Amino acid sequence: MTNEALLVLNAFVIRGDSSPPAGDRRARPGYNVNRAGQGIEDETTTDRTLALSGAPQFEWEAFDQYWRKIHGPKILFPDGPTDQQTPLLAYYLQQHRIPAGPCSEFAPPYVAPLGEDGLLPSNPAAGCAPYQRPVFDGLAQLGYRTRADLESFFQVKGTKYGEKIMPDEAVFIRGFGFHVAEEHVVMQNGDRRRDAIILLKLHQRAAGMSRESFRGRWMAQHAALVRAHPLAKLLVRRYAQLVNVSQPEDRLYDPVGDRYDGVGVYAFANMNDCEDFIAGEAHASIVEDERSFAPQTAFFTALNYVICDRTG
Repeated sequence: MTNEALLVLNAFVIRGDSSPPAGDRRARPGYNVNRAGQGIEDETTTDRTLALSGAPQFEWEAFDQYWRKIHGPKILFPDGPTDQQTPLLAYYLQQHRIPAGPCSEFAPPYVAPLGEDGLLPSNPAAGCAPYQRPVFDGLAQLGYRTRADLESFFQVKGTKYGEKIMPDEAVFIRGFGFHVAEEHVVMQNGDRRRDAIILLKLHQRAAGMSRESFRGRWMAQHAALVRAHPLAKLLVRRYAQLVNVSQPEDRLYDPVGDRYDGVGVYAFANMNDCEDFIAGEAHASIVEDERSFAPQTAFFTALNYVICDRTG
């Protein structure tokens, strides 16, 4: 690992909503709040109407809008003369999951479901498969030049982050995971981080493999495999490996986010290029290689919002 690598806080986001809590999509205490700022899933809360939207059918839209149009500007706002945190941010990306885009639960090539006669069914509603949504609804990447900058940004007591940003997160977020990573750029054919479509691959190392062994395998042979493939050269605008460097003794440590040993970030100019890549032999060979060191890899596609980038 090089000293030049930026440090990134990868924040995996589960959107605020009022669906019954289950598994990984259960709210963290004090998150997913009502208008009084109380978590609607907390035991002592009586008003379980979500502040984000009182109409369940609009919750996804309200989450998506709030994150980009309200929370994003708050992160960048210089909140008075005592705000020493905002200038420390080197870059801030929001990557909002696109339900119609490729994900590991439903990947291309897409084919029309047919009846027993080999033709399109006349009663499609009866054959609707249950929807499988990915665990996370997006990823925020917050980049810093030094570990000191990162840790200072997330100081809680008496700071903008602790008093203004954390309460705002609770409005649109139900749950989350995070870890600290180093950013290593494997391929760069586009304009830094500005490409529109992002494929996010969440890697968990194989059972019995150490994190160091995973990193070595991923950052060497696997990176070389992606870099050398002709279709990747043609379609992938940028490929970065966000390598988890969190330690349990760190102040910024989260066991949920630490389940992921790394995040692969593939950038594309448009969704067609992304789907062509995933449906092609390049991705098939990449997946085959991933099975040898990260068999539980999951992925989803996201729309990339560059809230700020002060690195260029």
